[in-house]
Amino acid sequence: MISSISLKQTTGSLAVVILLLIAFIGGCDTKSAVETAAGSPDSIAEVSHRAVVFKELVASNREDDNSITDLSFIDTNGDTVALKSFEGKQNVLLVFTRGFSGMLCPFCTTQTSRLIANYDEFKKRNTEVLLVYPGSTDQLPEFQQASRESTDLDAFPFPVLLDEDLAAVKKLGIAAHLAFPSTFLIDRMGNVRLSYVGSSPSDRPSIKALLEQIDAIPPN
Repeated sequence: MISSISLKQTTGSLAVVILLLIAFIGGCDTKSAVETAAGSPDSIAEVSHRAVVFKELVASNREDDNSITDLSFIDTNGDTVALKSFEGKQNVLLVFTRGFSGMLCPFCTTQTSRLIANYDEFKKRNTEVLLVYPGSTDQLPEFQQASRESTDLDAFPFPVLLDEDLAAVKKLGIAAHLAFPSTFLIDRMGNVRLSYVGSSPSDRPSIKALLEQIDAIPPN
């Protein structure tokens, strides 16, 4: 059980991350944004959202067994969200951002904005999007310093979750400075259909690629 102090710190840090994300994605051209090649230079400070192109063709680049569904995260209310709670109900698109280390990664914010813009397409396919932000409660002062005021948390149609102290990141072996950008597609029976770990900040599946992966799931 999370103590009240720890819970306050955890939800506070996650809320600030959401504030930052909304502030950054607010000006993105989400649906019509032109997607740089995934192998483009990763000079974070110089990246334009509209210049970002993610991979159109993807396949699993590692193997993960169904134990991935044992993972759980913390939502903005401080409640635990377990992947197993979706079994028998919905597919899950589990998206790990790189985390926060003093600035937000423009590839993360671009990816987030496109997931938001196309969320209805995922809903049509009975797929819930879970956006995971790896972070440590020790980063709370840095989060607060970088946060912006006035935003609308309802801008996110899907859950934004905190991987507190990178517990899931470490278990999955995707730790980098914080985390490699990673995407996992789990069908409603708990089977892993896609495991994709990016080799660089820009190496991520496009929306088109993700929808194609979902469409390829055999009917249960």
